[in-house]
Amino acid sequence: MSDDDEVVVDVEKVNRAIRMEIPLVMTTYTLPRKVERYIEQVISLFLDYVNQSRLRDSVIYCIQELVVNAKKANTKRVYFIDRGLDLNNHEQYLRGMATFKDDTLNNIKHYLELQRQQGLYVKLILHLKNNMINIEIRNNSSITADELERIRKRLIEARKYNSMEEAVVDLLDDSEGAGLGLVMLVLLLKKVGLDANAFDILRTDTETIARIMIPKNLKKVKES
Repeated sequence: MSDDDEVVVDVEKVNRAIRMEIPLVMTTYTLPRKVERYIEQVISLFLDYVNQSRLRDSVIYCIQELVVNAKKANTKRVYFIDRGLDLNNHEQYLRGMATFKDDTLNNIKHYLELQRQQGLYVKLILHLKNNMINIEIRNNSSITADELERIRKRLIEARKYNSMEEAVVDLLDDSEGAGLGLVMLVLLLKKVGLDANAFDILRTDTETIARIMIPKNLKKVKES
């Protein structure tokens, strides 16, 4: 599926792919709202098929957070190229990030078009295999080593929290003020009964991969 396709979900095709354990792959270059709605519908069908519809809101939140992060990473890549800056150079990275948010918000159409021209995609893959629901969000702007290290540290911190209240207090004191979305993601996964190993972020030479793994028969956590 590309950004130009109509947002029409073929229910039988989705269910057949799940039944035959064929990966469902959704690809976008600019993530328009119609693609977000399509993704939400497919996720709902997928979870309904495996009798895990109770996870819908949590899974959709997590996927939306990761898809938006992947899109932002692609925007960052073209922004740095457009400004002639090197993402892997610490000083140039700081210089670029000082203006990245304002510049891209004020001219987002330009940077989204650059992403499309350069083939920078975001892929969502849903795959039922070996009684596991495998969810991957991939983008072909490979995360830098420094960025991955910062994210891994944030995930380690996130796993120590038991509530959003605890996390917000810490993050408000954080000079970067970043990471609230990832903390919420980890807390949501914990709330539905998943452990720390259920979520990870990986890098290859060409891609950044965010992965969530959910047992097909995940039991509902009893409220304390």
